[in-house]
Amino acid sequence: MKRNGDSPAAASPVGWAIGWDSEGTAAILHTRDGGSSWSVQGDTSLWTGLGGNDISAVDHQTAWAALGTGDGIGGLIVHTENGGATWEIQPLPPEMLSGVKGIKGVCRKEAWAVGLRGPVVRTQDGGKSWSVVDTDGIAMEQVNRMDVLGDDIWIADSKGGAEGIIHSWDSGQTWRREKLPKVRPNCGPMTMSIVNPLVAWTNVNADGNLYRTVDGGVSWNIDAPDVSGGNDIDDVCAASRNDVWAVQNISGMSAGHVMRIRLTGSKVDSKNWNFPDYVYEGVSAFDELTAWVVGFRSVGAPSSLPAGSILHTADGETWKPQPLPVDDVRLWKVSFVGARR
Repeated sequence: MKRNGDSPAAASPVGWAIGWDSEGTAAILHTRDGGSSWSVQGDTSLWTGLGGNDISAVDHQTAWAALGTGDGIGGLIVHTENGGATWEIQPLPPEMLSGVKGIKGVCRKEAWAVGLRGPVVRTQDGGKSWSVVDTDGIAMEQVNRMDVLGDDIWIADSKGGAEGIIHSWDSGQTWRREKLPKVRPNCGPMTMSIVNPLVAWTNVNADGNLYRTVDGGVSWNIDAPDVSGGNDIDDVCAASRNDVWAVQNISGMSAGHVMRIRLTGSKVDSKNWNFPDYVYEGVSAFDELTAWVVGFRSVGAPSSLPAGSILHTADGETWKPQPLPVDDVRLWKVSFVGARR
């Protein structure tokens, strides 16, 4: 199967990771060999003071990144069409005032992005122009994650409460809010990962449950309850209808958690790994065996350790750290060509 580009996953160990350096400016890392080596890309003087919020790899040459400030005041979209040899700022409509929180490339010409408080924007010409997509009057308070596959766009609005899932199934022509069950007050969805037009995964802040829809968002169920205790999950990447990877940073204070959850009938099998000194915020996976996670040094870890971390598994059981080209970059999100994220 081919996804998000022109090469099958097994032949495409090309990926990008994004975070921020010691000055709070977005840093972009790139690998062409599955992470055996990583290099720094981009002229950071073009986006000084803007952190790295999201990254989306399309093919070996094409990727988009979303940059923004923590308070959502400003942001940019940057793009490469030459494998990262250069990253260029793309023009955004004036309505994009709240910084760019999430981005997803569909192909070399098409990508979607969303601001921290909206709007949704789309390009169909490789980013030469971006246009606002009307969301039928649906307002967004604090977007945390988005995902796009085919005609489906799902957005997680963490301040949207039980109806914080925002979904279009027809390439943005029609939108609706979808309701999650048993959501506590002041909580809302944090993540989104699409498997196909019927199946997608999400979770809620301050909540250890994983939610899944298998009917295109008409209904959502807690199909993997309490997999991360009383703390929320920070990113998910579905491997299949019944398999999903997840990471958890526990507010950056202690060891990070990586999880693989598998549903077999009514049984939930959760495999958990704990890593001292680092917490994890991003995950990209090809399948239930192959995944990368990225994160940053925890508050209590020795300051002599590198600020960032990338771990990789090729067997779904053992994780190996990957070498980083810099010591001062805290990593936030990761995306591999051919992966679901």
